[in-house]
Amino acid sequence: MLRRTLVVVVAIAAAALATTASAGNGNGVVASASGGYGFSTGAVDVGPFTWHVRLQADGSVEGGYDYTQVSLSTGAALTVKGPLTCAVIIGNHVWVGGIIEDSSRGSLIGLNMWFQAQDNGEGANAPPDMSTTIGAGGPGTAQQYCDDHPPALFPHLIERGNLQVRS
Repeated sequence: MLRRTLVVVVAIAAAALATTASAGNGNGVVASASGGYGFSTGAVDVGPFTWHVRLQADGSVEGGYDYTQVSLSTGAALTVKGPLTCAVIIGNHVWVGGIIEDSSRGSLIGLNMWFQAQDNGEGANAPPDMSTTIGAGGPGTAQQYCDDHPPALFPHLIERGNLQVRS
C-alpha cells in the first residue's frame, strides 16, 4: 500500500512539474509545504505550530513538526514533535503524517500523528488558510491518513502566521 501511495504522490508531483516550471528546483524536490501559525478552536489554543515537508522525485518524504496546544479551560499545555514520514500534496492542500518522538505527555511518545492544511493564497483579499489539529494513533495510522487523504472533519482558520504549499 505504501508503494501505491508513493507512486500516486510521484505521479501527481510529475504532473505538477509538467505544468509549472517552479515546482522543482533541480535537487529532486517535486513539492513542498511548510507552516508557522496558530489558531483557537474554542477548547484549545494551538500554536506555535511549525512544520515543513518535502516530497522527493523518488517518492521519499523528509520533514518535521513541532506542535503546541494549550487548553483554554485548564491552561494545561500539550507539546509533541518529531519527523514527518508521509505526505500527499494536491494543489494547495497537504496531508501529512509522522511519528511522535517527544511529548509533554509520555503516553503519546511512539504513536503516529497526522494533520492537514490548505494554503488559500496571499494578500488582504485572500481567504484565511486552514489547518486541523493533530490526530494520534497506533502503528500505520499516519500512513493510512496519507493514503486516504480525507476531507477535514474539523477545519480551523489560521489566525496567526501563515503556511505555504508548493506543488
